[in-house]
Parts: sequence; C-alpha cells; structure tokens
Amino acid sequence: MKKVVLTLAVIASVACFTSCKKTCTCKTYVMGEVKSEEEVDLADGKDKCADMTNDQSLGDVKIGVFCE
Repeated sequence: MKKVVLTLAVIASVACFTSCKKTCTCKTYVMGEVKSEEEVDLADGKDKCADMTNDQSLGDVKIGVFCE
C-alpha cells in the first residue's frame, strides 16, 4: 500500500512541475499608457512573475514594468 501512495505522490509532483507556467507577460507603462508588452521567461532565482515587476505609481498613473 505504501508503494501505491508513494507512486501516486511522485506522479502528482511530476505533473505539477511540468505543467507550471514558466513565462510571464510583462507590460511597460509610461505615463499610464502601455508602451510595450512581451512574454518573458522566468529568470534564474525568480520564482514568480511578481518578482520581475518593477513598478512605481504617481497617484493613479502607472510607471514601470508590471509582470503577471
């Protein structure tokens, strides 16, 4: 029984890691307007898209790079 549970756990882990998204959609904002949009691979040491976001806001005006 332990072998069955272990096998299922390994299969579930492999399925999770192979299906995880490894790219982010990053938009560059200048004075609140989207100037560019591109797909970016997650860089080494970056676990999620939010780690690549470099944003600043002046009130409601977005400036910087926003990655999702």
